[in-house]
Amino acid sequence: SLKCDVLPVKHLGADLICGCVGAIENYALPAIVVDMGTATKLLAIDENGFFLGCVIAPGMKISLNALTEKASLLPEISLTAPPHVIGTDTIECMQSGAVFGNAAMIDGLIKRISEELNFESPSLIATGGYVKHVLAACETKLVFDENLILKGLLAIYRSSVS
Repeated sequence: SLKCDVLPVKHLGADLICGCVGAIENYALPAIVVDMGTATKLLAIDENGFFLGCVIAPGMKISLNALTEKASLLPEISLTAPPHVIGTDTIECMQSGAVFGNAAMIDGLIKRISEELNFESPSLIATGGYVKHVLAACETKLVFDENLILKGLLAIYRSSVS
């Protein structure tokens, strides 16, 4: 079960709680969960199942929406990795920023979290609707678990009815 000394669990979003429980129930600890939905979240769980905290950054789609809304000449784009980091037209340049930029952020944050918390070999789990656009571009090897949040929700349900 999830333990938290950082702040009252009632202040955590349901998605964070379910993601943590899903990781605790299904993976070796410590763990870092990368959840790329409306926001991009990286959750840190220690070897005893304690939620240590997280990073919350703007999600890929929110960032792209802000970019296209605020820069009148930039079009909406698909979230596809271009063939090169340095794009040769506006769409490729934006795709590079979105895909490779988010991949670099994830790689960098995992490295920083691991160093800060002295995690030697944490389980690295990726979930969320936008992670599939970025996973292949990450240098860090993450396990993709499409149903991590649902697995956590199921574990919480099962513990409440038993």
